[in-house]
Amino acid sequence: MMTAHSTTPDTADLAAEYLLGDRPAPRSTPARMARATRMQKALQMRRAGVQVEAIAAHLKVHPRTVYSWLKDAIAAIPREEANELRLLELDRLDAIFRGHFAAAVNGDVRAAEMCLKVMERRARLLNLDAAHVAGLEQVGGLLDRLVLGEG
Repeated sequence: MMTAHSTTPDTADLAAEYLLGDRPAPRSTPARMARATRMQKALQMRRAGVQVEAIAAHLKVHPRTVYSWLKDAIAAIPREEANELRLLELDRLDAIFRGHFAAAVNGDVRAAEMCLKVMERRARLLNLDAAHVAGLEQVGGLLDRLVLGEG
């Protein structure tokens, strides 16, 4: 129970918050500030092109933590800035693709694999595969109506 003098909740207060479905308040502002600073550093490193595993090692956290931080940070970015980040990622992918394409066309298997990976990543970034599936579903629906006379 918190006393009039204490600002730190005791174990019973924390347990009550959990039972009620609430998260306990962070225990200290310095800890929150340190976490926010690390999250910001992770975002800066990722923007600079550093791989998530390297960011995790540098910040001494699990890669899943970095992914979570990046997801939260990206969700908080205004749409215009997110589009700028998307364009930056596309430019990076284009540069990698250009660097390997000639060798891939000339039969270099490793270069061809790299080009395919870049193409897959580009499709995910632009959500092209989802659009393809939706288009196939629409075609299927049209065929059903034509063949079966539904609709």
